Amino acid sequence: MTSSLTMAETEETNFLRVLLQQDPEHIQTWLRMVWAEQQQVPEKFNWLGLAEVSTFRAQELANEESNESHSESFAWAEIATSVYEFLAENNPSFSERYLDSLMGLRAYMIVKFGALPENPGLDIQQIVTWFFDNLHISYQEALIKAADWREALAAKNPEETQKKFDSELEDFRKLRLIKNRLSIIKYLSKSKDFLTNEELNIWISLWEKLP
Repeated sequence: MTSSLTMAETEETNFLRVLLQQDPEHIQTWLRMVWAEQQQVPEKFNWLGLAEVSTFRAQELANEESNESHSESFAWAEIATSVYEFLAENNPSFSERYLDSLMGLRAYMIVKFGALPENPGLDIQQIVTWFFDNLHISYQEALIKAADWREALAAKNPEETQKKFDSELEDFRKLRLIKNRLSIIKYLSKSKDFLTNEELNIWISLWEKLP
C-alpha cells in the first residue's frame, strides 16, 4: 500500500516538474483545456506548487531588463493568477491565503510596471476593493481590539495570554489577517500610480498597532 502511494506521489511530482519545463504559453493552453474539462489532471496534482513557482518566475523575470523577459513575466503572472483563483474557489477553508498570495503578486507587478486599469493584473482598484470587501470588522472595533491585545502581550504573562488566545482566537486571527493585507497595501504604496484616500490612510496607520 505504501509503495503504491509513493509511486502515485512520484508520478504527480514528475508531472509538475515536466509541466514547469514547458514555456508559459504551453502551460496557459494546458490550463485553458483543464478549465474547459478537456484535459485530465492527476488526482493529487500540486496546484499550489504550480502557483508558487509561477509567482517566483514572474517576479524574477520582472527584475530583468529585456522586453522579452517582461512578456514572460506577465505570462507567468497570468498562470499564477488563474491557479490561485482556482484554489480559492475550490478550497474555501484556505481561500483567504490564496487570495492574499494573488494580491501580493499583483501589488509586486504594479510596483514594477505601473498600473493599467484595463489589465486585471495591473489594476490597483482590484486590490483596494479586495481589501475593503474582506475586512469583516470596523476600524474602531479593530483599533480597540488591537490596543487590548497589545496590552495583553506587553504584560508578558504567559498564562493569561494563553487564556486570551483560547477565548479570543478568532479576534486575533482577524487582526492578523488585516495586518497581512495592509502589508500588501503598504507595499503597493511604493507605486507612483497609487493614490490613497482618507479612509485607506486611516487603515494604513493602524498597521503598526496591530498584533
